[in-house]
Amino acid sequence: MCHHSHFYGSHETHMTNLSQTDQAIMKLLDRTEELVQLGKFDEAEYFLGEIEKHKPSDLNVPFQRGILFMKKDEFEKALEHFAIVQKSMPDFFENTNNIATTYYKMRKYEKAAEYYTKALAIRPDTDFVHAILAETLFRLGRLEESVANFKKSLVISPDQFSTHSNYLLTMHYADFVTPEDITAEAREYGRKIAAAFPENTEFDNDKDKHRVLRVGYISSEFRDHPVPYFLGPLLKAHNRDKIKVYAYSSTLSDNPVMERMKADVDVWQDIRKLKDPKDVCDLIRKDKIDILVDISGHTSDNHLRVFAMRAAPVQVTWLGYPATTGLKTMDYRITDIHAEPPGMTEKLNVETLWRLPRIFAAYAPHQNSPAVIDHPPFEDNGYITFGCFNNFVKVRNPVLKVWAEILERVPDSRLLIEIEDIENIKFRAEVEARFVQQGMPIDRVIFEPRKRSNQFVLYNKIDIALDPFPAVGGTTGMDTLWMGVPYITLAGKHFGSRMGVSILTNADFPELIAQNTEDYVSIAVNLATDKARLKEMRHGLRERFATSPAMDSKAFTKDIEEAYRGMWEKYCDANS
Repeated sequence: MCHHSHFYGSHETHMTNLSQTDQAIMKLLDRTEELVQLGKFDEAEYFLGEIEKHKPSDLNVPFQRGILFMKKDEFEKALEHFAIVQKSMPDFFENTNNIATTYYKMRKYEKAAEYYTKALAIRPDTDFVHAILAETLFRLGRLEESVANFKKSLVISPDQFSTHSNYLLTMHYADFVTPEDITAEAREYGRKIAAAFPENTEFDNDKDKHRVLRVGYISSEFRDHPVPYFLGPLLKAHNRDKIKVYAYSSTLSDNPVMERMKADVDVWQDIRKLKDPKDVCDLIRKDKIDILVDISGHTSDNHLRVFAMRAAPVQVTWLGYPATTGLKTMDYRITDIHAEPPGMTEKLNVETLWRLPRIFAAYAPHQNSPAVIDHPPFEDNGYITFGCFNNFVKVRNPVLKVWAEILERVPDSRLLIEIEDIENIKFRAEVEARFVQQGMPIDRVIFEPRKRSNQFVLYNKIDIALDPFPAVGGTTGMDTLWMGVPYITLAGKHFGSRMGVSILTNADFPELIAQNTEDYVSIAVNLATDKARLKEMRHGLRERFATSPAMDSKAFTKDIEEAYRGMWEKYCDANS
């Protein structure tokens, strides 16, 4: 989102009107911009020094230096240089936008939102600024404003597929949006992408129902990310007498997770250089993939354009996204019988649902997860600590109201909650005001900043976890049980609100699944006040979870391979 330009305008119009010095400076500037783009920062810095000698007051110098430092991730220095330009030229759009983007990269979302709003005051109809402001507001939990900006961006430029995907993803967190609204928007996305990327239907794959199937997994997440917790064990466990495994990776940089996963597939295709989805499609067709599996849905850097063009005879979406893609070329969505019992969600999906008999995904814990403490924290503290480590955007006001009631009914209990950017004084004040407004005793809430070093560690500080709703935890739910902590979930009416139902059913804790908010409160209160039961439930929880279907990657792989075989048989029957 970084903007490059300088104050001399375009070559054609101005070259004739400029002095020889300015013409020389302009050439130097063009060269500097090229070098910054190429990452040749020392050379760029040399040219900026030359410009400064000729014209010390030229604002292009601090502007380009700001971009240079931004590219080097030296954000404080970048802001210093952009500030010099901002002081003289407050209405220079590119500079204002760059300040916003620098704050965004620093995860200072309050400041980023402030400057993106200023940039839009200068140029109101800039689609990508509306889109990135929407992202920023999402991170601040200001979902109504986020949704409004996504809509504006899509009105200005309807065919921005990545913005449309981000909008769909945001809708899942918004408690004022219905599952039906999300499905309608996904269908709209499906219509637009089908018009832009027509489907091809000619395949000459051998229609033998019993042969070894070529299954391809395509993802940008072969890295330290939740996806490998689930995909990793599956790749390792695939039966090579039945399946030949291909991976199509657009993961940006090489990393240890990728190297491990590379070793577990038969064919690894690095597609990060293929910028045109048609080229990716051609490669997959050349590899004669029978079943292509989408891991991303509408998450970032997805490959839905490849699926729209149909790169394989059978196309399936699984894992990364909790709802329909909206694509008519996506044949199946993999789910399970607990998360989506027959008859509940068919109307919310463009794809045919393929229900696995146990669980939608099997979990393998992060290598760096610490040991579970040998006794509940309440024994040290003398009070119960509830906790929530989900993305805080999921914690909407109705959730806070319910949690406030739990704290009220469990005297002296605390709530430990992890929130990104909570160190920001203004943001923290807004969060605290929201908590108080919903009846939360703020002196009993412990705020923790969301940072990598906290991952897993904080679980050893809580007795019981609370799942938000309607957007519940998936990976977080599994992490919680792995760290020996029971959690309470509210059963919704669609996959994104029912992952907890599947996880807790498979882990053999159906009694922690609430059917309504009253139920949710009483399950939490009863567990918190029955210390002996809580202690017993926590004892050996990790070991029990490790032997449940939720972590049985062999059984899960067998289930998914049977699903693939069933899909292939249906395809052969329909096309023979």
